[in-house]
Amino acid sequence: MMHLESLVCLACRTYNNVNLFDNDTRRPFLGTCGHSICLICANSNPNQNCPVCKKEEVFKNGAVNYSSSSILGDFNYDIFQVIRKWCMSYESGSGVCSKCSAHKLLRICVTCKFKEAIKHRDLSKYAMCESCAKSMRFYEGKFENLRNFMNLKIPLECHFCLTQVENPFFDNTQFRWDTEHLNLADFNFCSDCILDNHQDHVTFQLLFYEKSYWSGYPTKRQEATIPLLGTLLKKKLWEADEIIKCKLRYMRIMFTCEKLITACYFVSPSGARRVSTEYFQKLISSLEKQYNEYQQLKSPCLCLEVWKDSENVVNILGENPSLCRMVERVGVLEVRNGCPLEFESNREEKKKLLDMIRGGVEVEEPQRLQTGDDFHSFGLIPQSSYSKK
Repeated sequence: MMHLESLVCLACRTYNNVNLFDNDTRRPFLGTCGHSICLICANSNPNQNCPVCKKEEVFKNGAVNYSSSSILGDFNYDIFQVIRKWCMSYESGSGVCSKCSAHKLLRICVTCKFKEAIKHRDLSKYAMCESCAKSMRFYEGKFENLRNFMNLKIPLECHFCLTQVENPFFDNTQFRWDTEHLNLADFNFCSDCILDNHQDHVTFQLLFYEKSYWSGYPTKRQEATIPLLGTLLKKKLWEADEIIKCKLRYMRIMFTCEKLITACYFVSPSGARRVSTEYFQKLISSLEKQYNEYQQLKSPCLCLEVWKDSENVVNILGENPSLCRMVERVGVLEVRNGCPLEFESNREEKKKLLDMIRGGVEVEEPQRLQTGDDFHSFGLIPQSSYSKK
């Protein structure tokens, strides 16, 4: 699989925030364990443990990793191809072997992955009393004694019921859930390397491992990379308001971007998996074509004047509902050049918007306008004081 997590600082990463390495304040800082955090985190707390392998004080004698400064640029340069490869790697089970770097069908060595995961980790946090273990066996199967994995300082606290335990079990299920997303690509090997180095180990075909109905962990493993893809993609597409050359084309690009990121995730309430690969690939192609067309613009589009003139026609989110409708009506998969303001399908919406601009409007109540809503039902009242000459 792709080493996307090599692009982000795991020390300051949260569920809602991903900080990519850069060539300025967030240069990758390499610890003695071989893992990197950003320079900001390294300077703020040199004594911290590695967020990946949990080794202690590995950044005290670390150094800035200048050799990796071009990696982010390479991903950013061709982000659309990166996303295509990410999609296909999970659909086909193929990728780059961690040992010989050949691009082949892969197998994952579960034995090696588990052995690496338990190194330098506090396994006492996964202690479980016999009662809790028995209650979970119906769903998860057999649980092993924690003594098989570490030297115990008893008693330990069951992380479920918080009781003190003299003979704890190891909650392997929670452990796998917590560690499955780490070292994503280090244990994927081609068949030749499996035969040479992992004959007695437990291995699975990667495609089977990722698709198995009984395993929820690969879902987390795959989804752990989606915020990174989203951050890389938005970094590629982002432009400051003052340099946007066509507001509606840019809105459509970002609208398609959000659709693409959403399509990466598994959709689960109904049991359905991710959208079809064909639809996913069409979304990528549509976004790439929109972006390339936008980059070829030489002069500002006329829609920028309409945008400025319609400053009062906005909802509580600062959105212009009429322009949003024009963008959404086009469809994310349609290949259409030009500004959506000039599309024939938006002629009536454009006329309505221009009439509102000429008459002047004001939103009396801070309600969000949804696609298809009538403006007048939300208190949009003509105001002569805002009339354009």
